[in-house]
Amino acid sequence: MKKLLLFVFLFLPFVSMAQEKGGLYGSVDYAYRYMWRGFENGDASSVMPTVGYSKGGFDIYAWGAFALDDSYREINIGVSYSFSNFTLELVDYFYPWPGADFFDFNKNTTTHTVEAIATYELDALPMYFTVGSIIFGDDKKADGKNAYSTYAEMGYTHEFNERNMLQGVVGASLNKSFYNDYGKDFNLVNLTAAYTRVFSFWKFDEFPVTASYTYNPYLEKSYFNIMFTVGL
Repeated sequence: MKKLLLFVFLFLPFVSMAQEKGGLYGSVDYAYRYMWRGFENGDASSVMPTVGYSKGGFDIYAWGAFALDDSYREINIGVSYSFSNFTLELVDYFYPWPGADFFDFNKNTTTHTVEAIATYELDALPMYFTVGSIIFGDDKKADGKNAYSTYAEMGYTHEFNERNMLQGVVGASLNKSFYNDYGKDFNLVNLTAAYTRVFSFWKFDEFPVTASYTYNPYLEKSYFNIMFTVGL
């Protein structure tokens, strides 16, 4: 259940518990809105497919988000390695807007954004701490130099009655970054509370449904959301 909790925490694609044993996995998420680190992406509901392979602590995956009204599109490719209580991850975010070239990695014209992420999970408490920094791509300051936009987050979960979970998340921008329009060195951007119920449905032993409330103090905006996942 620990792996499930972490992915629900981060509002990343749900990964079947079979992943812990290694092998191919996949899922499809449906969200009323695609929320990421306190920000709403797109003007409509989104479908978010995942496919990946995990073995011996290594994980490689492809993930996408596609708004139903075509107002937002995103394709991510990630690779991670987990050891002890740590997970190190490298993610390439690509935004396939008209005219975007997937094979354009020129630092001045690319629509790729690459982030390095480190996550630590506690043993004594169901908590995690994560920090991610943009190391390449479409993340520039006014002078054209890399901004290295950095985001930190901590989360806590309370599991009860086997398949019920309450989650709390606090996330902040640690420098002048795209999270705060490159204006301040520190901003809280993500305060999220969520409830998840994992149902058994048809042929699916794990069918999680999450209802959440997010407040972004920087934008002074609130969001209600619901998401469910079908593991393949």
